[in-house]
Amino acid sequence: MVEFKELSAYAAAFTHSETDLLRQMEKKAADIYIPIMQPSAMAFLQQLIRWTGTKRILELGTAIGYSSIRMALAAGKGAEIITVERDQAMIEEATKNIEAHNLQDTIKIVNGDATEDLPEVTAFAPYDLIVIDAAKAQYERLFQKCVGVLADDGIIVSDNILFHGLVCDIDAVKKRQLNRLVKKVDAYNHFLVDQPSFDTVFLTVGDGMAISTKKTYTARGGNY
Repeated sequence: MVEFKELSAYAAAFTHSETDLLRQMEKKAADIYIPIMQPSAMAFLQQLIRWTGTKRILELGTAIGYSSIRMALAAGKGAEIITVERDQAMIEEATKNIEAHNLQDTIKIVNGDATEDLPEVTAFAPYDLIVIDAAKAQYERLFQKCVGVLADDGIIVSDNILFHGLVCDIDAVKKRQLNRLVKKVDAYNHFLVDQPSFDTVFLTVGDGMAISTKKTYTARGGNY
């Protein structure tokens, strides 16, 4: 039986970043474990942006700017991306990478904690697409904050919802701190399913992605 990790690696082998710098960023992230979105998941997110014609994007968790750059390339002319990061070293490196791609007019980095009220984020609302890729223990809180700045037909994407497959066997995670974190991710997935105003689909691409869309269908007797 082929393992999921091997299948993921097979699928990822067919994805290619647009520039040499992006490929260098992927290698650096892998070498020193910088948390960027896995290339196969990123490729799907780019397709989602193209399918929906998304232009206004909010990203929670900039890291070195990898995802925001690739989203900007997929969204094309007229895109506006706000990305939130609190680590100053990450902000400095992301700024260099964004400028190297000449996307400084498209991507704006907000220095701050995504769990807090940030005026710069609110000022650009509403967003067509919001990507949650920050502190996993705060996902539920971040989702709730995102709802208030999401467009009526908007989409919220949550990355890493499978957490290296550990959500499928939580009891096997013996390290206490890691066990708590995995339980938080699992609880978040159940939280998404229980949201009355959203439909969520879970995908096994990358490290797992949840795609949550606002419900807009009106049935007899009211909305559901």
